[in-house]
Amino acid sequence: MKRLMRLFAAVPVLCFLALPSWAAEEPIEEVVVTGSYIKGTPEDAELPVDVLRREDLQDIGNPSVIEMVRNLSIASGNLGETNQFQTNGGQGNEGVATINLRGLGAARTLVLLNGRRHVATETQGVDINAMPSYAIGRIEVLKDGAAALYGSDAIGGVVNFITRTDIEGFEIGGDYQAIDDGGDWNVDLAYGLSGDRWNWMIAGAYGEREEIPFRKRDWAVRPFSQNTQGGWSGISHPANILFPAAGVIPDPRCQDLGAFRDSLNSCGFQFTYFDNLVEETESTKIFTQLNYDITDDMTLHVEALWSHVELPEWKTSPSYPPQSLFGPDRIALPDHPGLVRLRQDYPALPQTGIAIPINRARGVTGEFGEPEDGIRDTETTRLALALEGSWDNGVDYTFSVSYSKRERELEGDDMFIENMAFAMRGLGGPNCDRAAAVAGGTFGQGNCEYYNPFSNGIERSVVTGFVNPDFDPALANSRELLDWLFTETGSFTENELLVFEAVFSGETGIELGGGNVGWAVGAQSRRERYDFELRDIANRSLNPCPWTDPLAVTLGFTPSLDCDPQTGRLAFLAASDEESTSRIVYGVFGELNLPVTDRLNVQAALRFEDYGGEVGSTIDPKVAFSWNVTDEFSIRGSASTTFRGPPQSFLSGTTTSLQFNAAVNAFKAVDNVGNPDLEPESAVTTNLGFVYQNENFYGSIDWWRYDFDDPLQVESAGQIVSAYLNQACFDGGAGVGTTSCDALRSHIFPLGTNAAGLQRTVVNFINGSNITTSGIDWQASYDFFEVGGGTLTVGMEGTYTLEYESDDFVDIGGALLAPGGDFAGFLNDGNSPFQSLPDLKANAYVKYVLGNHRFNLVARYVTDYEDAEADLPNTAVLPGLATIDEQWTFDLHYNTTIMDDLFLSVSVVNLTDEDPPQSSTDLNYDPYTHNPFGRMIKVGFRYTFGAE
Repeated sequence: MKRLMRLFAAVPVLCFLALPSWAAEEPIEEVVVTGSYIKGTPEDAELPVDVLRREDLQDIGNPSVIEMVRNLSIASGNLGETNQFQTNGGQGNEGVATINLRGLGAARTLVLLNGRRHVATETQGVDINAMPSYAIGRIEVLKDGAAALYGSDAIGGVVNFITRTDIEGFEIGGDYQAIDDGGDWNVDLAYGLSGDRWNWMIAGAYGEREEIPFRKRDWAVRPFSQNTQGGWSGISHPANILFPAAGVIPDPRCQDLGAFRDSLNSCGFQFTYFDNLVEETESTKIFTQLNYDITDDMTLHVEALWSHVELPEWKTSPSYPPQSLFGPDRIALPDHPGLVRLRQDYPALPQTGIAIPINRARGVTGEFGEPEDGIRDTETTRLALALEGSWDNGVDYTFSVSYSKRERELEGDDMFIENMAFAMRGLGGPNCDRAAAVAGGTFGQGNCEYYNPFSNGIERSVVTGFVNPDFDPALANSRELLDWLFTETGSFTENELLVFEAVFSGETGIELGGGNVGWAVGAQSRRERYDFELRDIANRSLNPCPWTDPLAVTLGFTPSLDCDPQTGRLAFLAASDEESTSRIVYGVFGELNLPVTDRLNVQAALRFEDYGGEVGSTIDPKVAFSWNVTDEFSIRGSASTTFRGPPQSFLSGTTTSLQFNAAVNAFKAVDNVGNPDLEPESAVTTNLGFVYQNENFYGSIDWWRYDFDDPLQVESAGQIVSAYLNQACFDGGAGVGTTSCDALRSHIFPLGTNAAGLQRTVVNFINGSNITTSGIDWQASYDFFEVGGGTLTVGMEGTYTLEYESDDFVDIGGALLAPGGDFAGFLNDGNSPFQSLPDLKANAYVKYVLGNHRFNLVARYVTDYEDAEADLPNTAVLPGLATIDEQWTFDLHYNTTIMDDLFLSVSVVNLTDEDPPQSSTDLNYDPYTHNPFGRMIKVGFRYTFGAE
């Protein structure tokens, strides 16, 4: 009821403000529209298809792909801005942009380029950052399940990017967007030629985004007392020090160095101080296409795309925390020079015995004063050929083949467990003869160095600028030692897609009351290939164990050089397995267009798709109708089943990721284990809409619903650990021996550990908890003609999610992990598998067109929503952050064309300079939903010349 009241309260306000628009389905030439293979027009379609044309994009300042997706009311949980800490999609996907219709997951939105499939990633669908936005003529969005025609992945809907065919001569364009502390710029060049039977174009673009550190925004890096998540880790440098006889005591200089968490009386580390709001980004894209009429009835279409998006200096924490906090690489013996000096300076500390610093290798010092950096690099290639035409019998045909490949490289640093253990004993450094030092008892002498985890080895804090009076240069960690402790690690992922397709369409000759029955049939073959490679140091098969030097056994670090489980040599980024898979998917489909009467039209479609092997096959039907009740009022509706086959990497192998686990307040390794018994997920989708339009007004409202069975999910590591701790399944706990605890203990390593000892969690890909979601979409626009000699248009569009209900969450064996519920209207940053789902998003606009001058005032609204974690026991969510506040932002755009050749535009985005609402996340805001940049001013131009 509360959400319904917010919906009705917002509608009258939006009616007077109003966004662009997804255009109000204006008539265009007869074409094949997304959602059907039978020629038709958008206003006649039985399906809710929105069309965004080039002119519409210009009226909102030619937004980047990221900006466009963020502003879609029908999309939630989109990737776009840097988001490396969001373990439900963002981590490892810096520089990636996705479309997530209905918040169902980006992998459930099918993205096409010129009506043909494009290579998708395993979990995030198509990376639309590769799309040639400068060459896009229009974008069609089908807001309905479409597996009956397009096959797997088209559950939430279809987004079709359609390129231009109107380029004649040279076009040069560019834009610059000024952002406080940064800025973006792009330049593109296109050239087109045409003859009597052909047209050809080639276009290229280059763009850069400037780095914007988080610390440049006063709302982004908050004290611990204002957000206890907020990028804070309890594993710091300077360290919390465990003295076995006295407990944990914070390093005495912790507060001065900017690493103190007052309410916990402990050291912490705010890693977001070293991270970026925007990463330095370089993007280069080239697109070309040729259309050649071989005969009057046959056309050859060829297109090629190359895209390279690089983050050459992706910034992150200067070091990661170790997974094991109490291992042999953590122990400072009583004669450790740093510990000896600390005890001398602070006699109140325990003066005998060992100390165990709970620390990371680098903290407030940065990496020699700077963040750590790495690489995020994505290269995409695509080639498509199609032969289209008509035979003498009136049958239209299309034969096509398309190939697309995406290569993604990740690179970063991590620490050797074994090297740190040696360094804590005075045996560190690249030139240390450890065998001789052990034999002679000369620890910490000559080329053999101690690693000092204590504050007396820190000269100055990068965070506060504090110069440490306790600093002793003789106790400082040398650059050579720190470099020796760390190594480069990374991965390389390659996805390939090869598609053969044949489609035939025409008329049956059967006349119904409204005309001839149209038909289409087709067949498709898709070869999907997935390869995942690792740097040798991260490859479990090559480097399975932390210990490789026999001296580790001699010194008692480990009883042997063997290990079980095989966790690898690195302290934080746990070892993983390489994987290579390939499969062929076959599909056949048919479609009928039935003009029952002049006012009632019905579409029916059916598709069979076969994945082979254990996955099997599926048959999916769809029926849709459009009833023009009057010349101005119509009703449309559809019902279908739709599905998505499991990605290949879900079926076998093991990959390892890092996820923040709220139950232990730290990032921990998570092994994702493939499941050969997975079945395709399926859904029943229904849609009912009403459309009213006349010469001045267009309005539509659509109710939609998705009922999922066996959705493809990954067991939540957060839910597993929370259930494990809440049921006291750790050694000595009250739950040990119960059926539930037996299941939960199998996921945890080390076996039977408590929260402090957790190193990694094993999760499985499963057919998870059933989901039901429904909502309402609406659009409205009204044209006032001859207003001051021009046309004034007011309009609005929005989406309200009524529900996002999930059954209880269980593990692969059926053990209860967490209760289900309604996740609409929640941040969903914690233990659920879902992403941010504000239940109301809307846009509205007032546009005025006077000759060549176009003005557009846009209002964007996101309702307030809740942080579900605030209701959980032992949560760190502060009461003031339990609700993410609503937000209004306003954009102002102007563009004009001078002498038909020169196009100019200026935009002010976020006119009132609103900060994003604060949330209890590492980034202090919801990066899936809100714009974090404040006011942005953008200017652009396009000049055309050389056309005949």
